[in-house]
Amino acid sequence: MVDAPVALVRGTIDAATTATWLEAIDTHPAWQCRGAGSDDDRFNVHSSSLRLAAVPCLDAAVIAAALLRGEAGAFCRSRLGNALACDIDQCWIRRQYAPSRYPPSHAPHAWHQDGALGFDFLGEAMPPRANGLLAMVTCWIALTPCGAAAPGLELIALETPDMLPPKALNEEAIRAAHHESDFQRPVLAPGDCLVFGGGVLHHTYVAPAMQHDRTSLEIRLFDTKRIPARLRGDRFAAVH
Repeated sequence: MVDAPVALVRGTIDAATTATWLEAIDTHPAWQCRGAGSDDDRFNVHSSSLRLAAVPCLDAAVIAAALLRGEAGAFCRSRLGNALACDIDQCWIRRQYAPSRYPPSHAPHAWHQDGALGFDFLGEAMPPRANGLLAMVTCWIALTPCGAAAPGLELIALETPDMLPPKALNEEAIRAAHHESDFQRPVLAPGDCLVFGGGVLHHTYVAPAMQHDRTSLEIRLFDTKRIPARLRGDRFAAVH
């Protein structure tokens, strides 16, 4: 598993804990007051994403530590080493809706690489390879069933070494550049976790027939000794 660019770890979080987290998330007012939350940097009205830190009873470092005790930990340490830190400000609750239930302004996530985090595509020239993608791992935890009757993720089972420009991230360009066998659309149960490196291309997988919504968590991990310069304004917590 540790040599693969993407790994699916089943049952990372137990059912009772997953249900407790989901209940706490569901009670947050951002989901019902989308207009009021749109000027709050803790909630993105377009992606229906809420910063994990906005839910006081959910501690990103504690969640990350629970993940690292299982199989996901081997994946993370093989890429980042043993001294790991969680970027508190880049941990998110993601909610994707069935197509017939989109709230105002909502849109699914387009193709992207998490390793481009913090890069200003509009204001900066594309960097050399060595200065582009961040060395990081994303742990993506399903809190509801997803990938079949509810939106999931579609990933390319390769870790692209370079940060791609926006023109290479549209649907047509992505399909043309990869073989069909490179694409994965995993079906997840609550508590399952996808772990992948910063170069892995992914986007929201949503189909017209889907009738249910999906809620997930994203935990972003880094090497404590190599915090990226463009994220140094973020809050980090060591994970043990």
